[in-house]
Amino acid sequence: MLMFEGKNFLLAPKGQEFTLLKHDGTQKRVFVTYLKDDGTLVALTLPDDAVEPSPPSASLDLHKGVQAFRDQRYDESKRLLLRAAQDKQFTAFASAISTRLDGALAAAAQARTGTPAGKQAFASAGPGLRDTAEQLDKAGLPSLALPFDEGVNRFGTEVPPSKLDRAGLVKRVTISQNSIMRSRQAIALKRLVEASKYIDEGLRAEPGHFELKTFQQRVQRDIADAESLYTTANKMRRFEAGVVHALSAIDDGLKLCSDHAALRALRKELSASFEERTSPRVTPAFLSAAKAKTSAQALEDGRRLYTNRCTECHDLEMLDSRSLASWERMVSGMSRRASLTAEEKARIMEYIAAAQSVVEASGSR
Repeated sequence: MLMFEGKNFLLAPKGQEFTLLKHDGTQKRVFVTYLKDDGTLVALTLPDDAVEPSPPSASLDLHKGVQAFRDQRYDESKRLLLRAAQDKQFTAFASAISTRLDGALAAAAQARTGTPAGKQAFASAGPGLRDTAEQLDKAGLPSLALPFDEGVNRFGTEVPPSKLDRAGLVKRVTISQNSIMRSRQAIALKRLVEASKYIDEGLRAEPGHFELKTFQQRVQRDIADAESLYTTANKMRRFEAGVVHALSAIDDGLKLCSDHAALRALRKELSASFEERTSPRVTPAFLSAAKAKTSAQALEDGRRLYTNRCTECHDLEMLDSRSLASWERMVSGMSRRASLTAEEKARIMEYIAAAQSVVEASGSR
C-alpha cells in the first residue's frame, strides 16, 4: 500500500514502477513520485522491502546518457550510450549520438591545446551538435532533443546558437513525461481505457517516444482481448446454462481491463449472479450447502470484512477462480496492506472456504 502523510493512499500492484526519490534506511521506507489526478506531483512512501531495482532498460540508458551529457558527466554519458547501443532497437540513435559526442569531446580536447588547428576543430564540431539536436526533434523525440541541446550550450562558448524552439520543447516534454507517469499508474491498476488516453496525449507531444509506443502496443492488445471476452460473455449469457461461463468471461475481461465500460455494464446487469459466485450471502441454504462448522455470525463477520475491506483496492474475484491454498496466500499477502488483524484474516478465510464450497457445488466455471 502506498502511503501519503502516514495514511493509506493507494494499492501498489506488484510490478508497478516508480521513480525513487529517497531511501530512509532508519524507518525502512522509500519515497517515490506519484502524479495525482489533479496534476499535483507528490512523494509517497513504501516499505523498502516491498521494492526492488527495475531491470536494465536500453531506453532509460539512452535518456540518461543524453542527460549526463547535458550535466557535463561525459564519461558516464559515453558509458550509458554504449550500453544502450547494445539493444538493436536503440542502436541507430545511441550510436549516432555517441559518435557525435566522441568527435566533439576530441575536438574540445584539441582546442584546449590553444593551437589554431585545435580551435578550428572545436568550431567545426559545434554545428554538428546543433544538427543532432535538431534531428532528434524531427524524429519526434523532444525528451532527447531538449537535454542534448542544453548540453551543447554548456559545452563551450563558441558553439552556434540553438536551432530549436526551446519553450515549445519544454512544453512537449512536460506533456510526454506526465503522460508516461499517468499511463504507467493507470496500467498498474488495469485501467487501460484511461491509460490509452494518456498514451495518445503523450504521443501527440512526442510521437517517437519509445516507452509510450511500447505501452500503446501492450494496452491495445489487452483491450482487444477484453473486448473479445465481452463478446463471449454477451453471447453466453443468453443461454440459461451459459451464465456461469459468461460470468467467468466478464471476470477474466475485467482482470485485463478494469475500466472496460461494456464489461462493467454487463457485470452490473448480472450483479445478482455475480454475488452468488463472488460473495454469496450467509443464509440457511448457504450454511446447509457449506456444511460449515463455523458459526453463522463468524461467517457473516468474514463476509462483511471480505466485501468491505478487500474491495477498497480491487473488485471481488470469482471464488472458484483459484484454489483455497492460493486464496490463503493472497489474503495473507494483502493483510498488511489492508491492515487486517490475525483474527480478521482468519474470519475472511473461514468465509472464503465455506463460500467456495457452496459455489463449487452449484456448478463449475
